[in-house]
Amino acid sequence: MKKTLSLLLALIMALSVFSLCAAAADGTKTKCGGEGKCTTVPTIVIPGIGQSRVWLTDGNGNYVYDDGEKINCFPCYVDTGAIVRRVLAPALLTLAFQHDIGLTAAVDDLVDILFYMNTCDENGKESKYVELEEYPYSLAECSEKEKQTIYENIPLQSYSELAGEDHLYYFAYNSFGNTVDIVDRLYKYIEMVKKETGHDKVNLAPISMGGAVFNGLLEWYNGSYEGKPDVYDSINKVVYIVPALNGSTIVGDVITKNLTFLDKEYLYNGFLERLMDEDTARWIEVALRLLPDDVIDSVLNEVAEQLNRKVISRCTAMWSLCPGEYYDDAVKLWLTEPSLSGIKKQTDLFHTAQANRFKNIQRLLDMNVKVFDIVDYNFPLYNVGNSWNDENGDGVIHLSSTSAGAASLPVGEKLPTGYKQANTYCTNPDHNHISPDNSVDATTGMLCDTTFYFDGQAHERTARNDIIMKLAVDLLYSDRITDVFTDENFPQFNGARDGRSLQNAINTAKNADRSKMTPEQSARLDKAIKQGEDALATTVEKDGASQKALDELNAALTDAGLRDKDKEKKEAGFSEKLSLWLLDRFGTNGFSEFPLETLKKVFGLFTGKR
Repeated sequence: MKKTLSLLLALIMALSVFSLCAAAADGTKTKCGGEGKCTTVPTIVIPGIGQSRVWLTDGNGNYVYDDGEKINCFPCYVDTGAIVRRVLAPALLTLAFQHDIGLTAAVDDLVDILFYMNTCDENGKESKYVELEEYPYSLAECSEKEKQTIYENIPLQSYSELAGEDHLYYFAYNSFGNTVDIVDRLYKYIEMVKKETGHDKVNLAPISMGGAVFNGLLEWYNGSYEGKPDVYDSINKVVYIVPALNGSTIVGDVITKNLTFLDKEYLYNGFLERLMDEDTARWIEVALRLLPDDVIDSVLNEVAEQLNRKVISRCTAMWSLCPGEYYDDAVKLWLTEPSLSGIKKQTDLFHTAQANRFKNIQRLLDMNVKVFDIVDYNFPLYNVGNSWNDENGDGVIHLSSTSAGAASLPVGEKLPTGYKQANTYCTNPDHNHISPDNSVDATTGMLCDTTFYFDGQAHERTARNDIIMKLAVDLLYSDRITDVFTDENFPQFNGARDGRSLQNAINTAKNADRSKMTPEQSARLDKAIKQGEDALATTVEKDGASQKALDELNAALTDAGLRDKDKEKKEAGFSEKLSLWLLDRFGTNGFSEFPLETLKKVFGLFTGKR
């Protein structure tokens, strides 16, 4: 009997070893059983610009450190010492003599100092001074530090809890890299995920610039390009999150030098106020007058010229963010030299992929691939380019790009009275796709029935909106939601929220030491905590409820002496009056030009000429 049991145990052990070896041989790492046994399809996140760590190296594979830490060189590396050594002397000489004594040339070199590691060669290949941190495995195999980095970029912890970290992958890429290489790597990554999980298909979550990368995948891996297989059969579901499907007009304006700050009237009244608090902006406007008008003009134009010539125009990944309607003008500016024909060939390929985005998405739909989109709106684009308020946007990308064609008006404007939705892509007469504020007609977007809009949400704070993350997890993990009308808890048009900050404030309040609080202070804190928790308990954001809860929590904590009084936003006051008076009195002239300008004004009074 014992011998029989021993033989049986030995046989079981042998079979176990054989099964483990077989699993290793076919590359499967998950225990779910793969296709046919596991209903949870693995998800690959294709992150946005700057959401992958790219380490600075010395060109020989050795990391460069700053204060003992590796340097993440996106978007550049600020070597303060090198900058001071190059700029200080010409800046002082230019100030002293009120004439450009090497300052513009120094700015030219400054672009090299800041961006040398992110410049590409004449074939669009990235430099030897960078090393991408890749994750050729699921989050289950990531280190805790890697997981922390990934979850900070895109907080999908609840997806991992449902599906398992072995079903979540993060495709890293260099935002200053080569688009063709990135797309080729993405296809191989998809094949690797299928092999590791045993699944035949994957879900894809392209975010921001990841939407542009996905354009390339759908075009080049559609079965019609020699040597490139068809990826469509490998896709189960797509959940776009603020995708750059037609680039960003900010990039389009930058690469065509259609820049607001080159208009010095706007530079001295409007440009800086959108980027920082007004008091600081106004004092900078005054300080800029330390240099003559023509020097400011020369320096700013040189920055725009050299940043484009040396960095952006040679980077095919950056070209993927150039909207199609800007492309021909941009090519004429930067890619006419024969030596750059290799780059142009690649950018032409991507321009085709971008132009075919609707056709390629439609092919997915025809193959019964469910495609969802989550977008932000009613947050004006940052005023870098002159097109910043031509249409609605999320601060970084214009709405028609993220929404696959939705029609909209600039922030603050409304559709005309009696406007009827176009119904370009909606055939159901009972569907209403006009935004509550009457600024967006979603029916011109090709995914109008599956696109969710978040009013007032800033692009770069999308991941902090817990409603968006909950919605994304639901869409990726299950098939419960089929369109924007499925669940009233996730309506088509929703509101902005910073759930991360609100939750942090609630945690601070709950863990607060109440030993020195008055009963009134403690009661106020309890009431504020409940207000915050009530706000977070709903997935429908109305009337700024979450922001009101956050403001009350901060006020209650301040009242209880548990945090410093909030620094009030600086009012411009005197600085605004001074800057505007200088602009009205002296135009864009520098201080040294004021005497001559004053003489001109006096002469005009006597002669009647202004």
